[in-house]
Amino acid sequence: MPDHSVLVDLLLLGFAIVVTFLVANFIKKREEDKWRREKNLFLQTLIDSIPSPIFYKDTKGKYLGCNSAFSSMLGIEVNEIVGKTVYDLSPRELAEVYEKADNALFAAGGSQRYETQVKSVDGVVHEVYFIKSLFKNIDGEVAGLLGVMLDITDRKRSEEALKQAHDELELRVEERTVELGASNLSLEREVAERMQAEQESRAKSEFLDSVINSINHGLVVVDIEDFSVKLANAAAADGRMFEGLCCHKLLHDSDVVCGNDICPLHAVKKTGKPAVAQHDHVNSDGSVTYVEIHAYPVFDQKGKLIQVIENIMDITSRKEAEQAMLEAKEMAETTSRLMSEFLDMVSHELRTPMTSVQGFAKLIDKAVRKNFEPLAEDDERLMKPVMRIEENLGIIMSESGRLTELISDHLDLSKLESGRVEWRHEKIVPAELIDRTRAATQTLYQEDSVELVVEVEDDLPVFEGDPDRLLQVMINLVSNAVKFTQEGTVTCAVIRQDDGLLFCVSDTGIGIPEDQLELVFSKFSQLQTKKSGKPSGTGLGLPISREIITHHKGEIWVESELGKGSRFCFFIPVK
Repeated sequence: MPDHSVLVDLLLLGFAIVVTFLVANFIKKREEDKWRREKNLFLQTLIDSIPSPIFYKDTKGKYLGCNSAFSSMLGIEVNEIVGKTVYDLSPRELAEVYEKADNALFAAGGSQRYETQVKSVDGVVHEVYFIKSLFKNIDGEVAGLLGVMLDITDRKRSEEALKQAHDELELRVEERTVELGASNLSLEREVAERMQAEQESRAKSEFLDSVINSINHGLVVVDIEDFSVKLANAAAADGRMFEGLCCHKLLHDSDVVCGNDICPLHAVKKTGKPAVAQHDHVNSDGSVTYVEIHAYPVFDQKGKLIQVIENIMDITSRKEAEQAMLEAKEMAETTSRLMSEFLDMVSHELRTPMTSVQGFAKLIDKAVRKNFEPLAEDDERLMKPVMRIEENLGIIMSESGRLTELISDHLDLSKLESGRVEWRHEKIVPAELIDRTRAATQTLYQEDSVELVVEVEDDLPVFEGDPDRLLQVMINLVSNAVKFTQEGTVTCAVIRQDDGLLFCVSDTGIGIPEDQLELVFSKFSQLQTKKSGKPSGTGLGLPISREIITHHKGEIWVESELGKGSRFCFFIPVK
């Protein structure tokens, strides 16, 4: 008869060995799964730091997900994007381009790079460089495409679901561990579920790796303590092995750590916050490019800074364009200054001879009228040349006067712009300034069917300013109003507004076209007059007025409606 107690002991020993093997295998797989989860968490944090829009679709063209940069660009929440096609999110003419490119990629396989247009949430159409590649499922079949423009905005949602599943799984594992002796079948089921999770985690890691390597600018992960490279995408590593290298060795082929003023790693290490730096970048092959580096901190579960993610973007072309624009601006300013100096010199040289021309023309005109016109009164043959001479002399005096006015206005504006004007500041009573304006301009509207109306608010405060220069502004505004008003009224008004005084000159004239409102304060900008239909004056009165008002810390503007008149106003602050 066999010894039943020995047999039982042998069975229990065998069962214990099996249980020990399963527990050890389970613990090993649990540690491997933890490593993969930590890697997934790290890679997902890395993707979230990428500033470029990223998306991925299935083989039917429906969006499976995108990153925050992509959803921000479209102004649409992620849950509104997932499941949609390009026809749901983009104008049809652009959607057809996207669909055609996607179909070509699915047909040819591999990766795809091309430029096209994308319409952002503000309605602006941008030119975008797409980088797309296919990704596969666990069975090795093509499952869709990913493009770098890929927001995995559902990453946090997936992460939370994964964490919840992990917590539930750990709780269930603890429960199953207590019941291990009585529930071997249940343990096997848990192990099978864990293996499935491992497969999904591995697929996710491979997918995120493909996203990182599809980015066309350098991306590296650096240990904050010894600056060793923990991860580098294809653009940064350029086919080289980066394990064991420091970032300065990988990126610059240098054995010396970069200085604080160049590398943003030092700023992140000091503040624990993201940092941006721009500088000349010496590549590993010795070439030099200008780069912009965005550095992001990575913390462990205890909040300790352990790594820094660097996005390295080549902005050489942008810097060259900025430098070219700066040089062009400096050249334009130099040209403008030289032109102004030339005009000032010519204006000074012309003023004296033009005064002589005017004087001699008046003398000749006076002599003709006094000595020759009486002799030709009875001779029609002589009278015609005399009248022609007087007419020509009138043109000479009129045009020389106009040219003298232009020279004076130009010199006046030049002095104002260059700060060479001597200002005389004193107390000004608003009502007195309006009275002086009315007296100085009364001859302009006496011969016209235009009435000057004055409206001055009571108890206006006295203010400081240059009375002659402000009178110059008022005379210019009133004379312009009369010049462009066929009939009706020109109203000169002043009221108190907020902490200053508002002066306005309004008319019932022809008005100003809307497309010319911004030009009236430009140099030599002129409108047609009410009478001749041709431009009149020098075109410098309003620019001079603007300089005067600006000196008084004020602002001048125009309001107008074509055919209904104009309203020029300026505001002077009162201390």
